[in-house]
Amino acid sequence: PSNPSSYYASCLREPPKPIYKMVLLRLLPLLLLLLLLPTPALSSAPLPPSSLLSRSYSTSLNLFTPHLQSWSSRASRGLLVPDFGAKAQKIREQVEECYDGMTLTLAATSAAERRAMKKKLMSYVDSQISALHSTQLASAYASTRSKFKKSLLSSHRVSRSDGSSLSPSVDSSSLLRSSCFSFQTAAEKLDVPSLSLSHSSSLQSLSEDLARDLDDFPTSNAFVVKSMASIKSSASKPKPPQERGIKPTFHLTSMFRPDGFGNLQAFLGYSFSNGNGVTVGVCNDADSPEVMGQFGGERPPLVRVQPKVHLDVDL
Repeated sequence: PSNPSSYYASCLREPPKPIYKMVLLRLLPLLLLLLLLPTPALSSAPLPPSSLLSRSYSTSLNLFTPHLQSWSSRASRGLLVPDFGAKAQKIREQVEECYDGMTLTLAATSAAERRAMKKKLMSYVDSQISALHSTQLASAYASTRSKFKKSLLSSHRVSRSDGSSLSPSVDSSSLLRSSCFSFQTAAEKLDVPSLSLSHSSSLQSLSEDLARDLDDFPTSNAFVVKSMASIKSSASKPKPPQERGIKPTFHLTSMFRPDGFGNLQAFLGYSFSNGNGVTVGVCNDADSPEVMGQFGGERPPLVRVQPKVHLDVDL
């Protein structure tokens, strides 16, 4: 330097910058430029045909899995999926269309491989739908039969004041038809026509079982228990108080004994609405030795009248 003293004085005031900082400052614009430039896409190796089919299978199956889990949860609790038949048919078509769309352009795979994988996919979907259909039909079947028995039991009322008999308050045949109609209405929404899943056989079996339950109802345990309970309840009711007093009733008995040896006997009785009564008898035994012996060898009187008085005392 031309002026050493001033140079050394400036070095003392401002120490020199480190070399690595100077290098970073010069490289900073270059790094920013590299970050702003678009990065070329990384080339990936094509998947083998088996992996492409597996991906199509998994993607299509993922459309069905959430619905399957939701439906299975309801069916396991004895509940019916609303409009199950229509929903199952729609999701089945979506799964099939998804698989066909993804495998349509897979030229690297043969048609036989695609058909085999599709058959495996649809077989699984159809089997799950069929199992859910059977489970829900069984739940509706059991629920309808249980409700029919309860309705049949509740429709029987006490038919006598003493509670010794029960009779139906509604027609049992109409109750049976109503139960079958309710089952049919609910089961129709479970059918999947494309899979030939129908409720016809279940409806026929239910009709036969309900008719059998109706025939066996008078001897069923529930009916016997209810009858005994009604009798016990009627017997335990306090009787209404009665007026105290004495109520007399009269009964007149007369006997005609004409000539004969006892080969003719006849009796006639009549009771009046007020409790009184009359009894008239005829016996032709006046000439019978046994009867004459009772009267000391003489004939019995032709007419014998015997009045009776009954006293009904209420304390």
